[in-house]
Amino acid sequence: MTQWAGVSKLSVMLETGGLAAGIYANGRNQVAVTISVKPSDENVKTYYGSISWLNRVNLVDYVNGAKLNWQGSTDWCFTDREDPHFHHVPGVGQAAEPELLDDGTQKFTFYVTCWPGVSQKAIAAWVETDTGKIYTTTAGSGATEGKVTLNPLVALTHRKADVNWDYSKTTTQYGNDTRYVTTQAWNYYLSLKYTDNYFVTFSVSGYWSDPGYEGFFACDITPENRHKNLYGSYVWYKEPHDSSYYSNDGFGGMIVNFPEGNNWWDYAKIYDRPYPSQYLCFTWVHATTGGNGWHIPNGPIDMWREYFIPVITAWDMYGNIGEFGIDGSGVDNGIDLADYP
Repeated sequence: MTQWAGVSKLSVMLETGGLAAGIYANGRNQVAVTISVKPSDENVKTYYGSISWLNRVNLVDYVNGAKLNWQGSTDWCFTDREDPHFHHVPGVGQAAEPELLDDGTQKFTFYVTCWPGVSQKAIAAWVETDTGKIYTTTAGSGATEGKVTLNPLVALTHRKADVNWDYSKTTTQYGNDTRYVTTQAWNYYLSLKYTDNYFVTFSVSGYWSDPGYEGFFACDITPENRHKNLYGSYVWYKEPHDSSYYSNDGFGGMIVNFPEGNNWWDYAKIYDRPYPSQYLCFTWVHATTGGNGWHIPNGPIDMWREYFIPVITAWDMYGNIGEFGIDGSGVDNGIDLADYP
């Protein structure tokens, strides 16, 4: 039975086809590096069997041969786990697919990350055969010498000046039915303002999560005119944005849910702009009812004025973050975004 005993060809290159790239030093931005190995057997013929690659195929420092940190959280690291959010090369478009060869060459793609404080890194390939022989493309290794160079970029922190924060009026499912309640709603949109970068995922803390009230974070039922005016704010935090909320009628965000006493709830049309995965949508509501006004308790609402102060973390396509806060106490006047902290 033949076994993997040698290597006739060994090379390393970026998935993009180049030999150098930038990478943000934030521990999330991934650059794909592909090792190509043409294995041979003990008779120096092409070996077509599978290579048990774990610990047999590695990325190492081109100069000193030291292995990069496997799935680590410091310095330069690599993994076989692609994160599609942050697998992007700054300044480069769609990555080229690695060429697939029928001559027995086997390809192994790894995803490299780095953390703040690192220096430029030249990376080489390293493999160990089933017979224990080691081949590398490190400096001085001879005919197989080769490297890719990654240049760390200072991680960005996005602030309010870097984002678009605007709003427009939206429709509600029962907005035209004003016999008992008049509802007006506005959507607010948080997105990165750059044309060559965008937010890809968000995390939000600070809201009610009870069924029917998910994302509700601020409420004020004003005492003027017998508690007839309700102001409410919502953050639609679930992902994926384009499918987590929508129903067949095109309305997705449940708002003004006061079933006890008022017997009323409505739905707002949300994520109504193109590319919903690239922005976070909020809704601000002013709803007026007749009779004895709005009733409490309803769901988690047991005071006329209650609110959270949500914190939003947004990650761009390179893993850089922005952190923003909203003071729910200002619910009467809309939704105001601020840098956090």
